[in-house]
This record gives sequence, structure tokens and C-alpha cells, in this order.
Amino acid sequence: MNTRDIAQAAATRAAAPLLAKLGCLAAVLATVLLGVLGLVTMIATGASRAAMDGKSSSNCGIGLPDMPGLEGIPERVLGTQVDNAKIIDQVAASRGLPGKAVMIALMTGLQESNLQNLDHGDADSLGLFQQRPSQGWGTRAEIMHPPTSSGLFYGANKGRPPGLVDINGWYLMPLGQAAQKVQRSAHPELYDTRQMQAKAIADKAGIDLNRIGIAGGMTGATPGSGLPPVQCPDGPGAGGAPVRDVAAGWPAAVANPHTVADARAWAQREAAAPSQNWFRACLAFVARAHGWHYSGVETALLHWEEMPESMKHRGSRDIPPGALMYWETSSPAGHVALYMGGGMVASNDIRRPGRIDIVPAAEFDTSWRAKYLGWAPPYFPKGS
Repeated sequence: MNTRDIAQAAATRAAAPLLAKLGCLAAVLATVLLGVLGLVTMIATGASRAAMDGKSSSNCGIGLPDMPGLEGIPERVLGTQVDNAKIIDQVAASRGLPGKAVMIALMTGLQESNLQNLDHGDADSLGLFQQRPSQGWGTRAEIMHPPTSSGLFYGANKGRPPGLVDINGWYLMPLGQAAQKVQRSAHPELYDTRQMQAKAIADKAGIDLNRIGIAGGMTGATPGSGLPPVQCPDGPGAGGAPVRDVAAGWPAAVANPHTVADARAWAQREAAAPSQNWFRACLAFVARAHGWHYSGVETALLHWEEMPESMKHRGSRDIPPGALMYWETSSPAGHVALYMGGGMVASNDIRRPGRIDIVPAAEFDTSWRAKYLGWAPPYFPKGS
């Protein structure tokens, strides 16, 4: 990459750091000055877009605009960005991390290095994420190796600074805030300005930013769309009463992308697949079975609590196929499973961590000593 390419690639970064460093009053004056120079159009457009989106990352109310998309980026620079984005995504996928983790990593890489594997930076900062050997991130060779530096950013690396999955509740945070928790930048407001670019590069690289995963990775403790149920491994409990099938008769408000037949068929395919994507992700599983990418709620018990009272069938074991069955565990998260009919449910983790199995409903009472709460129709008013 020559000097001109670097300068052209860096041009898209120039406006946002200027606004952040000048401060609120100076930013307003700078905008007026840029208007005189004929450059205000780009910033005004971004600010207008941010306003329409309801975004404001500044404490003084003017906010920072999203950086422009991919227009004007030299082809060689863009090619490198796409290649590095694919590596960042591959590392996340290998760890079972959700698409949100990739989005945060792309925004961070764009802000720190323009998604280029730089051999220089502030002080001893290096690589895609401008990690510093002196701060314990790794050796120069490790940081300059994109797959390794991506793994360092995602975290769960013993003896290294905390990465993304080490941040408690990162998956509930706004994107820029999660990035800042890892990077600890002097200008945390700038990460959010990279959302548009990150989405455009992800699209070009064929990355699914809606991918479901496990927020703690394959060895982590928190799922991508909920908190882990404690599954009571301290001995068997009493068996539950028999479960009987009844007709559905869902309320009119229950409308899902998948029919009940589609949901059951999808769950059966997941049970037969080698996928291990569902470790401690019960609510994500039942939402996906009914056709949603995201349930809109963080835990199984919270989903139960937010269910309209008229839809809750407390303690009932007369259940229509396709319904959701809820259990209380010793964790605030609880557990939910998909009733398949014939007394059987589809659930994650009941027999194999991360896998789906179709088992008798009574197995939750015996294997996990969980307390059955009842069933409800597959109602996802916040689903997306």
C-alpha cells in the first residue's frame, strides 16, 4: 500500500476525531468553518441521518455522525478490509460467537486501524486492533497475525487483558460501549461512528451479523440471547405428571414466521444435525424454531413473566404441540423448551451440551430437578 492509498483510506476518518477532540463548542465552530470550505455537506448528511435514527453519542447534544460508507475507498484498501473482516468473522464462528461480536470487532478495527494490519501506531500499538505488547496483549508476532489478534480481542485468553467475552453483560450493551470496554480509548464516542462502514464491509464479505451464537464462546457462560440456566446437576428429582396433547387454538395475536409444523420440523433437523450452537441458549432455540432471529427478551423466565396472563397455563400438562414449556431453575434465567407432541420436547443441553435432543418432558423434573411453571403459546411480540 503506498502513501496515497493510505491517505485516501484515512480521509474517511478525519471528520469524527476532529469533532471529538475539539470539544462541543469547538465542534460547532468547526462545522461552520467546514461549511465555508465546502465540506459541510458530508458531515451534515451524516448528522441528519444520525438524528433520524435517534442516535446521539455526545454529552452536549450535537452527536457525532456516522462515517460515510465505502464510497471513495481505494480498491486495494477495500480488498484488504474485506479479507481482514473475513478472518475476524472466521475466528468468531470457530468460537461459536454471535454476529453481534463480529459487528463490534469490525467497528473497533475500523476505528483503530481502518481495518489494516498496521505495523505501527501510538506508542507500541500494532495490528488490526492496535493492541500493545507492553500492556500484555501478546508478542509483536502474535498481534501482527490477524487470526491471533482477533482471538485476543474476543478474549477468554488466560493471562491477557480482558477481551469482549470477559466483559460482563457485553451482549446487552450498545455496540460502541462494548468496544470501549475492551479498548479503553480516550475517545469512546468514535466507535459508534463506524457502524455504517462495518455493515457495508460485512455485506461485502458475506458475513451474517444476525448469526446466533454463544456470548461467552464455546467455553463461556452466557448465551447470545439469554443467560445460562443452572441445570441442577446435584442428583435426580421426582418425575413429573404425564403430558397430554390438546388442540392449539392460539390467540389471534400469536403470529410467527413459521407454522407449528415448520417449527417442529426445524427442531427435528437441529436434533439430527452435528451443530453445537445451542449451549445455554434455550430461548434463542425456541425463537429460532418459530422463525425469529431474536426473541426480543433476554431470559426464559423474563419471557414467561412478560407473557400476557391470559396466555399462561400455569402448571397445566395438557399442551398443544408447538407450545413453549417453562421451568424454574436455581438461576434467574430459567429454562424453556419446545413441546413437540406425544409427551416429547425439543431442548438444548438436556443430554448433550450445545446440542438439541428430543426427550420426554418429565426428564426436566428428574434430570435437572427443575420446577415446572406451565406452558404458553409461542408468542414473541418483541421478536425480530
